[in-house]
Amino acid sequence: MRTFEDLTYYELFEVPANASGFEIRQAYRNALSIYGDDSTISYAFFNREERAKILKRIEEAFSTLINDDKREQYDKILVDKNIIDSSSLTKKRPKVATPIFSAKSSGGKAVSGKIESAIKGKDLKAIVDDILSTDAVSGKDLQRLRTAVGIRIEDVFEVTRISVATLQAIENDLVEALPPTVYLRNFLKAYAELLHADPERITAGYLKNLDRISRSS
Repeated sequence: MRTFEDLTYYELFEVPANASGFEIRQAYRNALSIYGDDSTISYAFFNREERAKILKRIEEAFSTLINDDKREQYDKILVDKNIIDSSSLTKKRPKVATPIFSAKSSGGKAVSGKIESAIKGKDLKAIVDDILSTDAVSGKDLQRLRTAVGIRIEDVFEVTRISVATLQAIENDLVEALPPTVYLRNFLKAYAELLHADPERITAGYLKNLDRISRSS
């Protein structure tokens, strides 16, 4: 799993390395809508220090990619470090990083009420206690809890705005597809809180399990 600092400017904006100027500007606006001071998403997941750090990187990325000379120099650095292949700058577009958020949510409040009603009708203590009986928590454990509540992964998305692709990566322990820790830690807390599980223990257990996976691979 990569850190936030490891993301290239292209990955930060979730665009390919040969994105047009128009696409860069559009991605920049999208990023500001997610992480800006008036965004409900950013306030839900990040503290002021984290948000300031992300916004600073966004501004650095935009000022670099929108300037032809700076972008050319930046691309050369990425190519020299084997972070990207020079062919990706001109040839068919490579796969873009998994989107972390999605703004296409239509019924967050209604779904949140649905989840609360479902939880009230279930006795989840035994499942939660079993999941937390060890010091490691897997994505399958989280999936098991969600399934026990009787909700879809799309329902979690509707409330949290975390993209379905990211939620699937979390539930399947797809290390390479997981977002940086600054995102992941807060996403896990939101997931656990939604399903009335201890957010601190779930987060700590999941990160410990990821560490084991990384060590064994």
